[in-house]
Amino acid sequence: MRYLCLLGCMVFAQPYKDLEEHAGAVYAFAFSEDSRYLVSASSDRTVRLWSIPHGMALARFGGALASVNSLVLLPDTQGTLWGAASDGKLYQWSLREHRERPSTFALKPQRVEPLAKKVRRTGPPEPWEAIGHHPTQPLLYLVGRSGLIVAWDTQEGWLLTYQDTARLAYSLLVPPHGKALYVGSGSGSILVLDPKELSLRRILRGHTKGVRGLALSPDQRILASAGLDGKIMLWSLPEGLRLQTLEKHTDGVRAVAFSPDGRFLASAGKDGLLCLWALPTGRLEKVLTLGVPLWTVAFSPNGQYLVVGGEGGLLRLWRIDQLGIRPIQIIAETDSLYAPPTDLQDNIPQCRSSQINRYAFIVGNEDYRSYQPTFTPTMNVPYAGRDAYAFKVYAEQVLGIPPRNIVFLQNATAAQLRRELEKLRILLEVARGRAEVFFYYAGHGVPHPQTQEGYILPVDVAPTALQEALRLTDLAKQLSETGAARVWMILDACFSGGAREESPLAARGIRLRPKPVLLTGPVILIAATSADEEALPYHQAQHGLFTYFLLRALKTHGCAPVSVEALLEEVANETVRYSLLLHNKPQRPTWMISPALSEEILRQPW
Repeated sequence: MRYLCLLGCMVFAQPYKDLEEHAGAVYAFAFSEDSRYLVSASSDRTVRLWSIPHGMALARFGGALASVNSLVLLPDTQGTLWGAASDGKLYQWSLREHRERPSTFALKPQRVEPLAKKVRRTGPPEPWEAIGHHPTQPLLYLVGRSGLIVAWDTQEGWLLTYQDTARLAYSLLVPPHGKALYVGSGSGSILVLDPKELSLRRILRGHTKGVRGLALSPDQRILASAGLDGKIMLWSLPEGLRLQTLEKHTDGVRAVAFSPDGRFLASAGKDGLLCLWALPTGRLEKVLTLGVPLWTVAFSPNGQYLVVGGEGGLLRLWRIDQLGIRPIQIIAETDSLYAPPTDLQDNIPQCRSSQINRYAFIVGNEDYRSYQPTFTPTMNVPYAGRDAYAFKVYAEQVLGIPPRNIVFLQNATAAQLRRELEKLRILLEVARGRAEVFFYYAGHGVPHPQTQEGYILPVDVAPTALQEALRLTDLAKQLSETGAARVWMILDACFSGGAREESPLAARGIRLRPKPVLLTGPVILIAATSADEEALPYHQAQHGLFTYFLLRALKTHGCAPVSVEALLEEVANETVRYSLLLHNKPQRPTWMISPALSEEILRQPW
């Protein structure tokens, strides 16, 4: 008994444990649901079974005639294991066979399917790069190196195919809900396919080189992509908006994995770096240099272990607490402030029928760095795209604005803004004085260094070239002269030169107290900040603080006869409270109306 205890205590006497059996690069692995077993696949044509946490080799699954590039372990009683190989074949083994008949000999596959020949009867076999399974149906999905995507019914044998036009693909992900299929293309795009028909639904664009790895957060709301351009991108689902770009790797990123509690993202790259990112802030928590190119990474389902595979047979296992980060824990009541809040996208009320005279102009400017090389990643505006999309949904459902009356822009350039504003002006003239306009903007606001007047900053305009930007006073005047009966300007931005990630954008690198906007005509201005305050993020909700509490108030009171003033007071109080508790900084939203309007307007409901 003492010996067993000593052995258990010595398993992680060093910070990690190397599992040393593979002779070639380790391309893939899969954990059992109970985290007791790990299966690994290698270019040495073997698949091996390990006990966790001891890292003891238990069995070798043989029979593969080529490199096994991807694995999927089905959650059935048999422990069915499928491997996709470079020879175009699928190999099926069973973990139950090992448990019933432990052996030192290689276990033969129970089934070998030359699927590539069934798909293409002539030419060389399709090397399979990735494999996945449908959560409720006997379907396997495969991605071939040439960009061929296949759905195969393992019981009835029928096939569906889709060809990526890039003729190159690397990765595949099937969410637990089984309602979509995500494919990492060699073009740098992410293809969103219908899992039943393999028809293309959407394309997510951002990477400049192929997408080598995909991962889904535990709450199924964030998709992480690993690009060969050295970047990791986080996307909101189902809308497909890019939330963040994480940069540290100096070469292609080949794999990403979320921890089961959603607090961390691991990334493995060709540069030999294993990076751990804290979520939702995207802060780089830890970097490990392993010295060889890495191919794959995963957390155990119980969140206690992290494993990475790479060249030269590298297969390394860590216990999470020995990496200096905390494992899964139950969030105490005192930590409830930092827990992810109720999502705004669920159960949005449908408050009123379509209001044909209501219009919306919605802009989310988040990605400035792609348009301006001098910008650093911290000079982007976290969640601005997500803010704008969420406001669009609420505009339709709560405010009753018809979709055809909504202009929605993401990462808008100066030319796009001016072109669409001119189009809006023409539409409002047709409405002949009956229109009500909601102008919403999330992004950077910048003060003029001499006049201190606030400007909206298009993504392609530098803070030092404000003659190309939109001056708030001019914008308010332009909207008021359209003949609209009422204009609501809602701005989740600060105009002092600060940014959500604390990167000053003012021309002289300092924050200024902006001048008040001169309002004329039927304009009401609602701003996220007062004076020289910053417009802060609410990382746990993946929104700007102001926008989150504005939408939450609309969700709670939008269908009730609550005055705009009462609604905004609630938004302001919550924004102030959370800005102090989360950031130790004040942020109080403000609002003002044009002298041409009566204060009575704010005492009416939206």
